[in-house]
Amino acid sequence: MNQVWQNFKKPIRNSLKYAKALVKGYPFHYANRQNPDDNDQYLYKWIESITPIPDRGTSEIRANRIWNLQLAAQRIHCLNIAPQKIFSFSDRIGAPTRANGFREAPVFVRGQVLTDVGGGLCLIATNVFNTFLYAGCEILERHCHSIDAYGESRFYELGQDAAVANGYKDLIVRNHSQIPLQLRFQVLEKEGKVESSLWGSAPQPWQIKVESQIIKQLHPPNPQYLSGWIVETSRYIKNELVQSSTWQRDYKTVSYYQPCIKS
Repeated sequence: MNQVWQNFKKPIRNSLKYAKALVKGYPFHYANRQNPDDNDQYLYKWIESITPIPDRGTSEIRANRIWNLQLAAQRIHCLNIAPQKIFSFSDRIGAPTRANGFREAPVFVRGQVLTDVGGGLCLIATNVFNTFLYAGCEILERHCHSIDAYGESRFYELGQDAAVANGYKDLIVRNHSQIPLQLRFQVLEKEGKVESSLWGSAPQPWQIKVESQIIKQLHPPNPQYLSGWIVETSRYIKNELVQSSTWQRDYKTVSYYQPCIKS
C-alpha cells in the first residue's frame, strides 16, 4: 500500500513543482541549445570549478556513481545560456529513473546516507552551483543538503553546496548579464574529479568574492553522530566597467545542516 501511495505521489509532486516554476515564468526561458560546435563563439573563461568524487562504497556503488555522473554530464556539457535565459538542473537532467538510464548510488535521505537511483547527482549540482555562484549569475533557487554526511572529508565548502531532489529541490540560475554564456562540464574519472567552467563571448564584467561563515554548530546528541551547522553565505560583486564601483552584496543565503549519524 505504501509503495502504491509513493508511486501516486511522485507525479503529483512533480506537477506541483512544475506549476510553481510556471507561475514564475521560468520554463519559458529555459536554456536548451547544446552544441559543441558553438565553442569558438565563447573564448573567455569566466570561472572554473573542480569537485572531487567521493571514493566510498563498494566497487559497484562507485561504478554506478561514475555512470550517473557521466550520463548527466552529457545533458549539460556545452549548454548555451543566452542573456536572460535560465539553467534548470531538473529540466536538463530529467527524472533520475532507471527508465532514463540512471543507476543506484549514494543519496542523502531524511538525515541518512542511503542508496537510490540517480545517486551522485548532487555532486554535479554542487559543482555547477559554485561555477554559477562565482560567475555572478542570478541564483533563483538553491537548496543545501540536509546533513553534513562527510564531515571534514566533505567535497564542498559548507554553505556552498547544492542538493537536488526530483519534484522537491532544483537548482535554477539565470544569466542576467548581457553576455552569452556556455557551460562546459566533464567527468575526469582517472583523476577522481568533475570539472565545470563557464565561458563568455566577452570577458566577465565584474569581480566576485564569496564568504561563508559558520553561525552556529549544532552539537551531536551522542558520539555516533556528526555535528550539524548553520552557515551564512554572502556574495559580493564589483563592476569592473565602472571605475568608482564598490563591493556590493547581491546574494545571501543561510544553510541548515542537521546532526546526523556517522556513515
